[in-house]
Amino acid sequence: MKNVILSADSELKVYLVPDFVAESLGSLCTEFSENWRVLQVRPRDGFDEADFIEYLNEKRCESEKCVFVESLGWDRNRKKWPEQYRKCPSFGF
Repeated sequence: MKNVILSADSELKVYLVPDFVAESLGSLCTEFSENWRVLQVRPRDGFDEADFIEYLNEKRCESEKCVFVESLGWDRNRKKWPEQYRKCPSFGF
């Protein structure tokens, strides 16, 4: 399991995800953002990182589920993040 940083025009949030998600975060996020209307079971006007995590937990992650760890606030400057998150993969929807 690895940490990733996600945001959808909101605070940066840290999630603990299976290795395969962290290693292919960009492609999974792009796939989700391009197809979210088809992938989601409930119609909405938009999505956020919580919807992406829900999608992963329901459709992609069978044995290891993604979990919220903490919020990093609004500061997008990696140098101000806690040391353990500075090299984590990140994606902004």
